[in-house]
Amino acid sequence: MRRLVHTPHRDKTAGTTRTLDVMKESGLAPELVVVGHLNEVTVKEVADSGCWMGFSIYPDTKMDPDRMVVILQEFGTERILVNSAADWGKSDPLRTYATGQAMLAAGFTDDDVDQVLWRNPVAFYGQSGRLDRAAAEAVDSFEGNSILRGAQS
Repeated sequence: MRRLVHTPHRDKTAGTTRTLDVMKESGLAPELVVVGHLNEVTVKEVADSGCWMGFSIYPDTKMDPDRMVVILQEFGTERILVNSAADWGKSDPLRTYATGQAMLAAGFTDDDVDQVLWRNPVAFYGQSGRLDRAAAEAVDSFEGNSILRGAQS
């Protein structure tokens, strides 16, 4: 069973350490856990744990595309999930696009961007057995107007 764990907004370092301790005590396999809302202070501990690392990109506060690029330069593109924040404050669903553009401007390849913004989420959530990975990866991006990207209505 996969788990998504949100780190606390306050005392994030202690909360992240406690989260990882509880995960270990529970016997959860780290490859089945994504620890989210990470930042520069918490990412190393989660990376070292073997868990997936989740980041929410905000329009004005907290994690932004440029900070995300610095983290990717240090930690690489494996086991990293990036999403646009859509919670209690101002949101912008195009923050993931902006992160991809920032990655390209910093010298990452199209393949790196595809891995972080598409293949990593598909790999993590595909572990459930309920995501048809072949179908998800076979459809063309942004064609048509249906739930399946590219499917004809």
